[in-house]
Parts: sequence; C-alpha cells; structure tokens
Amino acid sequence: MWGRRFPRGRWLWLVPGVLLFLFVFLFAVSCTLPDDVILSLVRPALARAGFEIAAESARAEFPLGVRLDKASIGRPGGAELRLDTIRAGWEWTGLLRWLPVHATVSKGSAKAEARTSPRFWNPGKGRLSLENIDSGELAPLFPLPASGTGFSLTSAQVRWTRSASGEISGQGDARLAWLRVPILQPSSPVREALLQDVTILFAVRGRSLIVSSVTGTYEGARVEGTGEIAEIFSPPRSTIMFHLRIENPLEGKTAALFDLLAKNAKNANLRIRGPLLSPKGEFQIF
Repeated sequence: MWGRRFPRGRWLWLVPGVLLFLFVFLFAVSCTLPDDVILSLVRPALARAGFEIAAESARAEFPLGVRLDKASIGRPGGAELRLDTIRAGWEWTGLLRWLPVHATVSKGSAKAEARTSPRFWNPGKGRLSLENIDSGELAPLFPLPASGTGFSLTSAQVRWTRSASGEISGQGDARLAWLRVPILQPSSPVREALLQDVTILFAVRGRSLIVSSVTGTYEGARVEGTGEIAEIFSPPRSTIMFHLRIENPLEGKTAALFDLLAKNAKNANLRIRGPLLSPKGEFQIF
C-alpha cells in the first residue's frame, strides 16, 4: 500500500527538486538583501572586540557568504583602517580539511586570511596567513609610537588547534623584509637597529608565542636567536623578549656603528624587549 501511494521513483525525483528549490531560493535572497541588513550581521561580532565597521557596498555571496567593498574598520572615535575588500563565509570544499569558515581582508597587495572549523565563535582548529603587511598600515588600529619601531612582513602563517580544556597549541613561521627597533641605552653609539631578511619559526603555547629560531642579517653580519611574545592574542597588552646574537659584527659594516669601542669583539648581543607595539633594543658587545 505504501508503495502504491508513494512510488519510489517519485522520491528519487523529489529530493533533487527540493534541493534545487533551496539553492534558487538562497540565491534570490542573497541578491536582494539590503546593505544595512548585511552589515548588521557583521557589526555585533566586531563591536564585542571594540571595533566599528562601515562599507560603501555590501552584498551576500552565494550560497553562504558576505562581501564588503571599500570598507573601513576602526575604534570608536579613532582613526580608520581603509580596506579594499572583506569577504567572509562558508566554503563546502573546506570540509575536506575541516576548515569551512573563512574570512579574507585585502588592501592592495596586503592580505590576511583566516580559516576555522565550523564553530567559528569558538573554533577547535584554525589557520591564519598574512602577506605583504607593513607596520604603518596598521597604525589606525594599533598605533605605533614615534620612536622608530617598524616592520615589513612578507609572509606569515600559523596553524593551531584548541583542546577540550581550551588550551591552544600550534606552529608557524614568518618572514620579514626588515625589522627596526630603537636603541635607547645611553652607552650605545647607534640609535636604532635594522634587521633585514628575517625568518622566524615559532610555536603557540596557550597565550604565548614561543620563538624557537630567529635568523637574519644586521649590517651584513649574521643574526640568530630565540624569543617569546606573551599575550599574543591581545596585541595592545602583548610583550616581547628576543635574545639575538650578532656574529662577527666587525667583519661587516658595524665597525663604524660601534665606533671601534670593542676592537677585539667577536660577537654582539641584541636584546629586544618591552611592549609588542613599542619594543626597545639594547646592545651588549663582547
């Protein structure tokens, strides 16, 4: 009797018909949502983090996503960071890596992309990648002091997971074209240190970023060392501590910088510490 009322063949045609209807419905809705409605979906999450957002245009992207063009993000009453595009949504192909939720921010050649597991409000795993970001571009969100601190990030990526207890662990790497820190110690003949071609390998442990390796050059001399950044998820409160060793500094251009104060020196230490957004450097020659 069941088979006579609902023939099996009809069900085979009914299922794809329902799915097609849902896809068409979602596409129609995504094309007709007003800009204000789309922005209202994004603003609450940013407001909880202390930011405001605006955009010249906003639209939904099929099947589950939003795109903001000519957007700006800033703190209430402060300067704004202007962006070309912001895209966020769900990618079905990301289910293969269990990272279906994605968000991408771009401005010129600069780009930041985050991918997380489905519970994006409390994800169990994620991946963050950055490209071509200079410190001056972040000034509206995280103002740097006028003391000379700055950097040019070529690329960075980190993969992380969150355990059932909430502990975060992960690893990644970063490459910087240059990193500049002021040297304020009265005994130093130089007022700033400029590191070039810097490569950093690190691991995430809880709320700290443990740097296992830093390599680069300083005025032609090789630099290597280790370090740590505490409270990495709250940049305004983060602190940095790097211990760097400059090998044979007098073989490079640093002879003039050290003013020949240590002619028998074979190495120099550069210690960088303080707030992440305004660290200070200190030389030790031996």
